[in-house]
Amino acid sequence: MAVDLGPDAYAIFTRARAAVTASRYPDALQYTISVAGVEGRTAQANRYRAFCDLTDGAIDVASISEEEAAQPPSIVRGFKFSLTAFICGGHCETGSATVSKPVGSLPESQDVIGVPILDPTYMFGLRYVTSNTQKLEEEAPSSLPIIATVSSRQPDYVVLLADTTVVEGVASYHLLLEPIANPKQNRLRELWIGTNDYLPRKALLAGNFTIAPLVDVPWTVKFTVFDGTAFISSETTDSALYLKHRRVVRNTTITFEQIRSADGSPIGRPLVEPDATETTLVEPLGG
Repeated sequence: MAVDLGPDAYAIFTRARAAVTASRYPDALQYTISVAGVEGRTAQANRYRAFCDLTDGAIDVASISEEEAAQPPSIVRGFKFSLTAFICGGHCETGSATVSKPVGSLPESQDVIGVPILDPTYMFGLRYVTSNTQKLEEEAPSSLPIIATVSSRQPDYVVLLADTTVVEGVASYHLLLEPIANPKQNRLRELWIGTNDYLPRKALLAGNFTIAPLVDVPWTVKFTVFDGTAFISSETTDSALYLKHRRVVRNTTITFEQIRSADGSPIGRPLVEPDATETTLVEPLGG
């Protein structure tokens, strides 16, 4: 008598990676990134317009949030001190110079945790690396066109199937993942995969982005599937983030809103790709 052992966890994970890799996105996207959190007892939220060219990975984000643009901070806190020095060598009719120096601290950034230079199609290492194989396609029979070569490598995780559950109304496999090596790079710890299309619906990460303390706390990522492709809908951490200048932000949530296909028109999109600094939110390469 044959015993049904149920679906294989590695097979589910492999099919999920294949489904993510096979997804076809528009060449470019426009969207809004919302970053919200609670500092002290004050809830804050910032929204940033963003554009991503998926052909080369370039991300343009308006570094000034919509809220800051609507209510820009004062240039200086405190007061201005003006020193007037007369440079005349005893003959003051020759002229004078005035030097004004502000006194007081500059206003702190209004960003909740930093400017988000983020792409909603980032897949946390699920996407296989593919390369163009035009030469092989020309040599292959016309009935079997080769569109890409998938580079296979040693497994990144030990994968276990915990159960089958429902995520946002979708029947999903619940996988547990333990990294075999490079735990700071291989951050997936739990993954929920749709049983019908094998696309991700939810993930639990051991760290996110590239700066502390965001890399040191767990994050929950939720996905939305539209027209057979998966997009990040939100990234949330319940852990307190201890930031510079003694700032503590709790209940941080990053949400991707109004995701839509974009053309080459500059209308309505930021035209500057901001530099990544120690306060910007970026994902590690290879995601």
